[in-house]
Amino acid sequence: MSKDFREISLKILADVFSTRRWAKESIDANIKDIDEEHRDIKKVYELVYGVLRNKNYIDFYLSLYIKKPANDPVLQNILRMGFYQIMYMDSIPPYAAIDVSVEMTKHHVHHKTSGFVNAVLRSILREKGRGIRIKGEGKAEGKERTEYLSIKYSYEKWMVEFFLKNYKEDAEKIMAAGNEKPPVFLRVNTLKTDTDGLKRDLKAQGVETQNVKGFKNALLIVSGDPIKTPSFESGLFYVQDLASQVLGELVAAQKEEAIVDIGSAPGGKAAFFAMDSKGKAGIVAVERNEVRLKMMERNFVRLGITNVEVMKHDATVDIEAFHDRADKVIVDAPCSALGVIRRHPEKKWCLTEAELKEFPKLQSAILNTVSKWVKKGGELFYSTCTLNPAENETVIEKFLEKNDGFKLSDTVGDNAKLKAYKHGKYFRSLPGNKDNMDGFFIARLKRSK
Repeated sequence: MSKDFREISLKILADVFSTRRWAKESIDANIKDIDEEHRDIKKVYELVYGVLRNKNYIDFYLSLYIKKPANDPVLQNILRMGFYQIMYMDSIPPYAAIDVSVEMTKHHVHHKTSGFVNAVLRSILREKGRGIRIKGEGKAEGKERTEYLSIKYSYEKWMVEFFLKNYKEDAEKIMAAGNEKPPVFLRVNTLKTDTDGLKRDLKAQGVETQNVKGFKNALLIVSGDPIKTPSFESGLFYVQDLASQVLGELVAAQKEEAIVDIGSAPGGKAAFFAMDSKGKAGIVAVERNEVRLKMMERNFVRLGITNVEVMKHDATVDIEAFHDRADKVIVDAPCSALGVIRRHPEKKWCLTEAELKEFPKLQSAILNTVSKWVKKGGELFYSTCTLNPAENETVIEKFLEKNDGFKLSDTVGDNAKLKAYKHGKYFRSLPGNKDNMDGFFIARLKRSK
């Protein structure tokens, strides 16, 4: 078969579901195989992410037309993709979606099964637009409510229960926000240009942007692809969500400060610190993954950043020479990423409940190690992109119990624009917030002795 966007999408979905790989990584690895005459990469993204965001709802809808469940993983994904194209991709004629699904079934499953796929998808097309009622809609409680929300918003049941337990009033808003297409925010490279200048340049290159209230060096993409512009190649900006930009603002890197950035790749935070300090801070960017480390180095070259030293290192291992040396240490901890599901919908299906209990061990190990690198009077920042209190507040509380030389500061302080995100002394943004930033957590600690 010709390798159009559907063939490549099928391969990517199989990869993600079987290996728990990041969808973006799988797309990057497989997109080169797409036929030249079918190089519509946007359709690959739309179809793959559409299925990942809506899997449970799609499966529920399909079950209404299937007497016996389709247990073959390849067949399941062909049906899901066919359904998604018919229901959501207006650029694809329904007959084409069905015909290609049938041919894919013949090629990847069995020629006899193709008639079944044809019948199911044609039935769905005939009844497109009819209202589908999910059991539990309305005032359901307990298990029935969990089942209903799991289907409506397409999350694993354990994840629905997690959100209901920890964010009762905001649970539905969080899950709904996790299914939205994420915005693209840019951070202006103030070492090379300013916001107005970048805005003009991008407009001339076919990219419309708008200013972000309260963030003078941020732009929101309205239309166009900023990555395919001379401005990107010239390093006039990098892509960074507002939540990460908040962390950069709170750190407020100054000239001559010694800063260590843990889990630094792909380099956005270290770049922010370099820009804020006008290239005068001494920054060490620590990353253990070789591939991500190389990516970070390339980004710094593009951005023209020269005051960042890149170090390959496992931050659970101490470096004695770093003891009491850093003015600021920033830990962007590995986490369950529950705050960025809209960017990584595969997390819905590739994260297990058991793994939630494993992350705090690693996070605490990193925090306990690198805290030794902070000088007296210096600051330690801890951030994650998860909503799991056990990886956020609990990690910090346990750290403070064992380290009386550190005190929890008011992370947000008197920053008026961030007042809505104050959670005790922490910064916490939940998905669906007023600024449309990612779900994020930041704690700020000061070393007192």
